[in-house]
Amino acid sequence: MKLRDELRGIVPQDLLSLVPSGFDIIGSRSGAVAIIEIPNELDKFKYEIAKAIIKNSRNVKAVLRRIGPRSGEFRLYSYEKLIGEVTEVIHVESGIRLMLDPTKVFFSPRDQYDRLDLASRVKDNEVIAYLFAGIAPYAFIILKHKPTVRLIYAVEINPEAIRYAEVNVRLNKVRGKVVPVEYDASLFCEKMRNSFHRVIMTLPLGAHQYLPSAINCVMDEGIVNFYHIGPEEDPFRDAEEIVMKHCSNMSVNCRIINERIVREYAPRVYKVRVDFEVNKRQTTHT
Repeated sequence: MKLRDELRGIVPQDLLSLVPSGFDIIGSRSGAVAIIEIPNELDKFKYEIAKAIIKNSRNVKAVLRRIGPRSGEFRLYSYEKLIGEVTEVIHVESGIRLMLDPTKVFFSPRDQYDRLDLASRVKDNEVIAYLFAGIAPYAFIILKHKPTVRLIYAVEINPEAIRYAEVNVRLNKVRGKVVPVEYDASLFCEKMRNSFHRVIMTLPLGAHQYLPSAINCVMDEGIVNFYHIGPEEDPFRDAEEIVMKHCSNMSVNCRIINERIVREYAPRVYKVRVDFEVNKRQTTHT
């Protein structure tokens, strides 16, 4: 049953259209957390909305109301707990297990298909720098589908995310393949110049500031997976211009090899991924 149908007769008819049509569930059959955005007009009905979610999603043990955009040093959402106290769960996705607490780390279940797509493009024996890694979900999906990858450094400045990433290394039995590193992305790349076949930059807002670091970090003919946001009418334009500007400024040749809309980020705005190859031996820009 749809949430709006469940709340009919509880929420006034003139406000019923404001009830969200969907919400995120993080967790598994053994226990999950629901995350929902509730407009201010429905503030007095927030607990009824949470109860309706629990009623229709039996594995959900806690309901969080997301408040505002991601913010702060660790790029986290703020939440209001509506029901439940325990928010640490194990999320199951594509054959991997991820322990996390969404109030302490960032994780989006909506990026599942992008993780699978990126994993399908990784080649044997790659050494990868995974920047802004959080709990490192891309790393575990990559290794699930491409176990011949040599090594993935999961770089993140949030100590809670690193702690969960280390737990997930054990849960997914990839010790020695995924190395969580609590470090600033730009400083890490400065120390590891020309070291990686691939650099993954999953942060859609702000990753462009680190593009020079990523280009320094990747070896000749390496790949950068760059994430950004763009408007519905031309979702890739801004990302393409940013990539080519940085490549030109650094006198390297960059060739875009793939583009993908990851998901809707906001109304008429998309999160996108632009994959480009870096050739450091040529100075012709395309």
